[in-house]
Amino acid sequence: MKNKKVLALLTLVLATTIMVAGCARKGAKTAGGGASGLNKVHFDFDKYNIKSEYEGVLKTNADWLQKSKKAAVVIEGHCDERGAAEYNIALGDRRAKSAKNYVSNLGIGGDRLSTVSYGEEKPLASCHEESCWWQNRRAEFLAK
Repeated sequence: MKNKKVLALLTLVLATTIMVAGCARKGAKTAGGGASGLNKVHFDFDKYNIKSEYEGVLKTNADWLQKSKKAAVVIEGHCDERGAAEYNIALGDRRAKSAKNYVSNLGIGGDRLSTVSYGEEKPLASCHEESCWWQNRRAEFLAK
C-alpha cells in the first residue's frame, strides 16, 4: 500500500514537472525580438490596452523604426485559445491596432505600419493553462 502511494506521488510530481517545463514561466518578461530587434508585447485576458510594463518595449520598437527609415512593419495580433474563433480574430485585430496606435503616437508614420490578426491560430505555447495562455495574448512586430 505504501509503495502505491509513493508511486502515485512520483507520477504526480513527474506530470507536473513535464507540464511546467513545456511552457515558459510567466515571470519571464522577455519581449523576444528577432534579428530585427523588434519586440512583442503581451496583454491581459480579454484586453487590448497597452500595459505600462510594455510601454518601454514599444518605445524601443519606435526607436528602431526611427533608425531604419525605409523599414515597414506588420503588427500581428494574437489571442489564447479561449473564446470563439471569430471573437478572437476581432480581439487580435484590436490588439494589433492598439500597438500600432501607440507606436504611431511616438512619431512613426502609419504608412509604415500594417496590422493583421491571427486570433488563436498561431500560438507560441500549447499547454492549456494560464502559464501558456499569457504567452499567446500578444502583438508581434515583424519587419517586412
